[in-house]
Amino acid sequence: MACARFLVVFALSSVAWGCSEDPSQLTNGQGRVARSWVEGADPGEDAPADDDDVAPPPAAPGVAPPRDAAAATTALERARLWIDVAMPYCGGPNGGADVICGGTCVRSGRSRTPAWDAYRSDCSGFVSWSWGLPAPGASTAGLAPFDTRYSEVITVDDLAPGDALNTRGHVMLFGGWVDRAANQARILQESRCGEVAEEKVITLSTLGPTSLARSDGRRFTPIRKKAR
Repeated sequence: MACARFLVVFALSSVAWGCSEDPSQLTNGQGRVARSWVEGADPGEDAPADDDDVAPPPAAPGVAPPRDAAAATTALERARLWIDVAMPYCGGPNGGADVICGGTCVRSGRSRTPAWDAYRSDCSGFVSWSWGLPAPGASTAGLAPFDTRYSEVITVDDLAPGDALNTRGHVMLFGGWVDRAANQARILQESRCGEVAEEKVITLSTLGPTSLARSDGRRFTPIRKKAR
């Protein structure tokens, strides 16, 4: 029995960084012990900072990769497909285990569609689907600045609709500045357990050439999908 318990804990602790705007939502409310199953959760825009949250590694600004305007438009269109059908947040593909919230991912109605059934519908699965990355989707750890296989760091000044904002545990698609002077930006995301894909306006303050902060102090790095 002890061996079986060890294997379960090991398997869960090896899960890639998950994403949620509420830490208690990560494992059906089992608290901070269960939180170690999925590291780097996002407590959300209005939640207090969490000791477990780690800022992205510093990224040196460089020449922005070329922006494909058509691909960016397509990414936003794909993201809004999930928003239109109220795609439920889940840390797994349709019919698969939900490694973030617990249980099984079950989609129904218009959210059950073969084109996206193989994708996780957590935050990074949402961005992966939007960007056309391979299913089930990259994790937040699989995107810049942590991994540059699919994306690259860009400067805040180069940030444009269709790019993304990533940190350990949460990633959001950038929809554009609503009011740059007032730090108001539109984002599209899958936020947390029990919620559905959404588009909303949040506060994003510039901290440096490649760093932005939400109103809770969480720091994000602007990133752009690499051209194929």
